Amino acid sequence: MEFLYLYAFFIALFSSVVLIPFLIKYAKRLHLVDNPVGNLRKLHQKPMPRSGGLGIIVPTAIAILIILPWDDSVFSYLIGSLIIISFGLVDDVLELRPAQKLMGQALGVTLAMVGGMIIADVPFIENCPSWISYTITFGFVMAVINGVNFSDGMDGLAAGTALMALVLIFTLAISVGNTQVAIIAVAICAGLAGFLRFNTHPATVFMGDAGSQFLGFSVAWLAITLTQADTSGLSTLMPLLILGIPIMDVLQVIPVRIKKNLPLPGPDKEHFHHQIIKLGFPHAGVVAIIYLLQLMLLVGAFGLQSQDNLIVLVFYLSYLLIVLGFLYFGHASGWRVNNNSGAERVDNRNAVFRRLSSLHPHSGKFYGLLIAALLCLFALMSTDIPKIFIYVTLLLGVTLLVLKLFSRGRWRLLIGRAATYIAAPVCVYGMSLSSFGQNLTWEFNALFMVMAALLAISIRTTRKEYFWMTPLDLLVLFFVMFFAPQLSLDLGQGVHASALVFKTIVLLYTCEYVLARGVEAQNRLTIAAIFSMFVLAIHL
Repeated sequence: MEFLYLYAFFIALFSSVVLIPFLIKYAKRLHLVDNPVGNLRKLHQKPMPRSGGLGIIVPTAIAILIILPWDDSVFSYLIGSLIIISFGLVDDVLELRPAQKLMGQALGVTLAMVGGMIIADVPFIENCPSWISYTITFGFVMAVINGVNFSDGMDGLAAGTALMALVLIFTLAISVGNTQVAIIAVAICAGLAGFLRFNTHPATVFMGDAGSQFLGFSVAWLAITLTQADTSGLSTLMPLLILGIPIMDVLQVIPVRIKKNLPLPGPDKEHFHHQIIKLGFPHAGVVAIIYLLQLMLLVGAFGLQSQDNLIVLVFYLSYLLIVLGFLYFGHASGWRVNNNSGAERVDNRNAVFRRLSSLHPHSGKFYGLLIAALLCLFALMSTDIPKIFIYVTLLLGVTLLVLKLFSRGRWRLLIGRAATYIAAPVCVYGMSLSSFGQNLTWEFNALFMVMAALLAISIRTTRKEYFWMTPLDLLVLFFVMFFAPQLSLDLGQGVHASALVFKTIVLLYTCEYVLARGVEAQNRLTIAAIFSMFVLAIHL
């Protein structure tokens, strides 16, 4: 069953990465361009493609149609999604009025409710009348759709928070045996992962209303379907925590609009992320703050998944009180972030980091040699790796070597990245399978922890000259800390998924640091990675 999830993930991820560049290129022909001219609400300064939503939707649909068996529930989800996506696309092209957008959302939600998306087990109400269940379901899903749509105002924000929520939904679905929800969730996760490659600040594509409304509807449908299943055992208030950020946005923006005599439907600059921007935080800082707030909610949801609904409600209300209280205090007191730039920027690194900065010209060679040594060592240790892995890796190695010999310009970096992204996981996996590697588990774990710490120091001392962390990297860390330990894939005797993921990610981040150090460093690392692929041949 685990491999169904992997198939769905890689089908959607590959489709997304391949499709989105074409959607960017042909966005103008599709009339899917977001022009900020004359719209003060927009944060970007130039026309941008907003065709990226299709790069999430189409790959998700492909994976679901190939992997997932259909029933009435899935069919109603697909039909409801299709209606919401259609209205979203029309809105992206023609700019629908708020009432028209709400009509399309209402139609899609209603059809999904007919197919079984109902909050039948209403918290705190026993034997709840059906009309109350339908009303609560309709209001909740509509609020989530618009909350996610509201949050799609900054690069990576809506996609990142939705991805985090979907990771939790996938994890909970696995734990309760809900394969249907798990496959849909992992397919959307893969589509989002591909999209975020192009949507992280500075973005080259937006998802548009079609993408954001599809995400809001899908996450709400999945959360309700998961928690309302007879065999779930999860708190029925769990969707409140999983979707707490968009719900909080809706709850905080309504009083603001009423106070300022603004219409309740329609665009403005009063949403949650706008309120944080007004405190002076930069773009990446705002996105990172909301990611961390989402992480707090999801960790709480995971810990309270089987608790009484009252405890879940108290947790969420306390969360709202603290977060919105701090936001109100910041605005009421006139507090602002002190953002110095240019000549006014002060080198606030402490004395230790300033002394270490003298070593940074040599850090590229150091990390390059370290990676080369580790890749070759791990390849030599890969005595138990399956033969099919070796054959495929050799084929890829020969292909990359030929391309390397004839490559010029920017293609060198692409080939270098491809070589390291193939060699690193294969060699780490081969080492983890070997008895020698398993005997040195603690030593290798300690080595990679030291590497992670050294890399962080190197980035800090070079003042992000070569490589820097983005909000997307916070999502990677979220995956490593929260999701990887939940994986139960059978990767071989003695191989732990969380340790494998951790070592691979540390190695790849170090590779990225080296690849950013210029052509010479790129060439050395590329040759080392390809050579390690050939070293695997000794085990045939």
